[in-house]
Formats: sequence, structure tokens, C-alpha cells
Amino acid sequence: PACNPSATACCRSKRFTDMNCINISSSRQGVLPKHRTRFECRNQGTHETASSSRSFSRRALLGGLSLSPAIAVVGSSGAGFNPDLLQPCTSLKQCNQVLNDISKDLEANPDDIDSEGLKFFFDSEVKRLERNKEFVENTSRGIKNGDARFLQHIVVAVPDIDKAVDFWTKGIGMKVTRERMENGLRTVFVAFGEESMKVETGGNFAIELVESPNPTTPAWISSGPELEYIQIAVGNVRLGAIVEAGGDVQYSYGYLEILAPGGILVKQRVGERRDPVELLAYSVPDIDAAVQYYEETLGMQVLERVPPQECREVKKGVLGALGFARRDCAVLTKNVFAPQKAQGSVTLSYGDNEKETVSILLTPQTKKKGPPPTGTMYQKLAILTKDSEAAAKAADIDGATVNFIGPVPGIGTKVGAVTDPAGYGLVFVDYADFENEQPKM
Repeated sequence: PACNPSATACCRSKRFTDMNCINISSSRQGVLPKHRTRFECRNQGTHETASSSRSFSRRALLGGLSLSPAIAVVGSSGAGFNPDLLQPCTSLKQCNQVLNDISKDLEANPDDIDSEGLKFFFDSEVKRLERNKEFVENTSRGIKNGDARFLQHIVVAVPDIDKAVDFWTKGIGMKVTRERMENGLRTVFVAFGEESMKVETGGNFAIELVESPNPTTPAWISSGPELEYIQIAVGNVRLGAIVEAGGDVQYSYGYLEILAPGGILVKQRVGERRDPVELLAYSVPDIDAAVQYYEETLGMQVLERVPPQECREVKKGVLGALGFARRDCAVLTKNVFAPQKAQGSVTLSYGDNEKETVSILLTPQTKKKGPPPTGTMYQKLAILTKDSEAAAKAADIDGATVNFIGPVPGIGTKVGAVTDPAGYGLVFVDYADFENEQPKM
């Protein structure tokens, strides 16, 4: 019989081009009520072979192209299992079921290195989900009590919503969490996991992609300032997938800078976080005033301050003797594997752990060449709170503007829309109504 997708993926993972993948045997052996499949990969050009024989639980087929969570490859290319084929757990119950099966498999086959690798992976998954469960429970409780807020999503208008969705899902690795039609236009939310805080895998920051009414003219874009960039930290950067999904890679030394379809700049690095969306960078004309507004009025906490660049006049050598001076400016040590925060910038968030929540990076505005922008695709940042009306009224201080308070027409979610002193849009969203918008799990 033809090889199943798991076996085919195994052969391809070892770069067996022009390969034959042959199922040698399939039976219900071992302690698991599942498969034991032996298959062989053959490179028709070089006659190299690789074979595998292992059992795996049907419950461990967690998605993708029906790939098993681990595949052993033994032969000319060495041995081991491919962690890139593993799919994350969708619940603690599911993870524990898979671990139970793996433990039974190890009891029967103590030397099975693939099962050892699987056990390590799913042990890590259990710990990840337990941490996430604790986070969403504490955060949702704090919001409902009026003691906390949560940065939940940004709204971005895009000229071609299908291209945008392809980029964020197939290229970046997010998934579509919800869709709706507003005034005849399509709106799609994408995130690295569920948005709702009622599920163990929830509490993920989302991007709301809004279809433009007329992509051939700039009339649909906002008149406010543009978002500088979105920064993402993921365990595995997929450069090929990003390019195939329409991403324009601008920089790729140590980390990536990608122009998304529609124009939003994405900075992506390798890193482990609860939610891969790391920060949103805003350029502001008055950094001190912006920090004061976000800290004192919005209630955020300063996490990091990057000192401004310090320069001094230095007179050296012959030119110095003649009275000429040169400007000597200190430069911060650069980590080539992560985007460098601008000197003089300030990072703020709700909560004191940068790895737990999305942060706001306020950067000093710099003069840019060319004419000033006439608009932006970035629309606003949504903040979950207990009482959106009270939050919007409290944010209405000198320099800020309250634009709307009440239920969103056609949706019913209660919000309070504000423009901050720097011109960026904010919308406070009632937490209870936000949860009512989420798909039923």
C-alpha cells in the first residue's frame, strides 16, 4: 500500500529526493491500541535507504498533515526524531492522555529513544499549558475585579484581506480565531492561539485584519500615526514559508525584518514566550509626555528604559589643536540576534513580566526623509477592562480625545474609543462582552 503522510514526511525530512516510500508492514502490536508501522525510504538515484519502526497513539496525531508527533529515521542519515513535526497540545487532558500512552510504550520498550524524545516534548507541553492556565485565570480574575487590564488586539486595515490572512497564518504561523462581516466588509482575527481567557490555551494577542472598502485609493486609511513595527519571538523561524506567503524580507542577519502585505513592518526573532507576540512599537514626538500618559492615565507599568544617546565634543590631533571638534557618541552594545530598541525608548505593559504579556515600546520620533505620511493602515489598540465607559472617560485628559462610548453598532460589544495625545487610537473593551464574542469551544 502507499505510504501514509507520516511516513512520507519522514522520508522528506531526511531529504530523500526522488524517493520511494514503502510500507513494509503494519500491525496492531505493542501495548498501545494503535499502529506499529515499519516503512522504508529509498532514494532512487543513490539507492540510500532509511527505515523506521515505531508505535504511536492515534490520539497523538494532533493535526497538520496527519503527521505523527515523532518519527524515527535510522539509516545513512543517522537517527533521531524530528521535533518540527510535533503539534502542540490543545488541552492538558489531551497532553496527559498522550503522556500516559508514551509511558506505557516506554515500559514495553525502555530503550526506545523516540519515545524518550516524545516524553520530553509532551512534559514540556504540560508545563507550558499549566503556566498558561494560571496566567489566564489570574488575568481574567483581575480584569473582572477591576484590578487589571490586558492588551488584547490591534486593528489593521488591509487592501487585500486574503493575502494578509495568508501571510499571518501560512507565513508567520498564526491561525484564524474568528471572522465577521461589518458594513459589507470582511474582518478576520488572527492569533497564535485562542483569544478567550476561559480556555487553557487562551489569552493570546490578536491582529484584527479589516478589509478596505476601496484598495485602489488611500481614502480608507486612518489619518493617525503609523505603527512602527510588531515584534514576534518564535521557536522556529520559517523564512521560506514567509516569502511564499507574500512577506517581503528586508533584513535577515540574526533576526528578520519583514514587510507584511499591506505595509506593516514585522520584526521576528527566535525566542520562547507564553504568547509569541512580544511588543508593539510606537513613535512619539514627546517621549516623556507619552510615558506619563501610558503610565499614569492608562495604568501601565514601566518595564525598561533605554538611556538616550550621550554625545560630547572631542578635540584631538591636529584639527583639535586648531579648534575643531568632532562629535563622539556612545553606542549601546548590540545583540545581533534580536532587534535593538532605540536609544531613549521606554517599554511599558500591564504586568511586570515581559514574557507573559504584550508590551508597548515608545520610541522617540525621528525626522524621516520625504513628505509626511498622509495616512496609516494601523487603526487602534484594544484594551480589555471591566468598565470601558469609565476607562474612556478617565483617559480623556489634555491632549487626548474621546471619540465614542457605547455598544458597537451591529455587534453590541460595549467600548470606549479614545485618541491618545500622540494621535494613536485606543479602544477600551468590556471584558464580559469580549468573551461573548469568542467562538464557543
